[in-house]
Amino acid sequence: MKNLFTITTGIFICAACLLMTGCTNSVNEGYRFSETVFVPSKVSASEASAGPVKLKLAVNDTYCKESACECVHFLAAREYSEIQAKLLAGYRIDFELTYFIDEYELENALISGEYDGAICKPWFAFMLVPEHGTDYTRVADILDPFENQMLTGVFLVKKDSPLQSFDDVNGKRIVIGQGDSNEKYHMPMLMMEKRKVRPGQLFSKASCTECISMLLDDSADVAVVSDYSLIASCAADLGKEEDFRIIAKTDAIPLCSVIIDRLKVSDAVAMRLQKALLELSGENAPETMLSQGFVKPARWTPVIYKVK
Repeated sequence: MKNLFTITTGIFICAACLLMTGCTNSVNEGYRFSETVFVPSKVSASEASAGPVKLKLAVNDTYCKESACECVHFLAAREYSEIQAKLLAGYRIDFELTYFIDEYELENALISGEYDGAICKPWFAFMLVPEHGTDYTRVADILDPFENQMLTGVFLVKKDSPLQSFDDVNGKRIVIGQGDSNEKYHMPMLMMEKRKVRPGQLFSKASCTECISMLLDDSADVAVVSDYSLIASCAADLGKEEDFRIIAKTDAIPLCSVIIDRLKVSDAVAMRLQKALLELSGENAPETMLSQGFVKPARWTPVIYKVK
């Protein structure tokens, strides 16, 4: 994807067609995956409580100190070592974790086939499904330090901007994320298409910091960023939270999930892992999780927007 592109009204209409299944005549809401929540097949009690098992997962957790982006380092102190020890001692699950700061490294790791799953923004894993044939499912979600389970993309303007609502975005200069971001690219693009909002110019940047910088230097009228960017340094380093206003939000998606590949992990093992993680959460969650830990996964069916 190019870092900078301009879309005229006519081109934007054509760009509404999605790549995965071809163009449709109606407003295209994107390629639809199946539901991502783990639903086990019928597994006997003896299968679910079988012998020791080893799971190898790739980690890119926004709030984990081993994998966090610099913009959230002041919040990112989550550690999984205590959870790993409890899983091994109490459940005979060897939870081997490899950490990746760069999401592209995570992507390469998952494509390599070396891992049984991941702990990450679920989109990072599920976006690989169409081309790489994995069968990912989410056994748990992880709460952030504020006990949030979900994430949105937000349409951000400067405090003194004349723009007051989503409809005001029409014809304006908008900077969004890139195609590897669900909340900053796919969801807002589909939202604009559905609501027939057509940017005068559309820019794409890799980070929230770059998007906010364009907003502040008047290169863009609206910036689409992850909701947590307002408390992360990607906004805090450039201005105060009260310097901005949110005029619209995308639908909510899971922030971070424990994901396994059903082609590699049996339903019996997935059930054991899910049960163990939920039992090690809430009042039993180690302080190093920064929150009440793991919760049952929220329903989520990812969507893809691709420009032809």
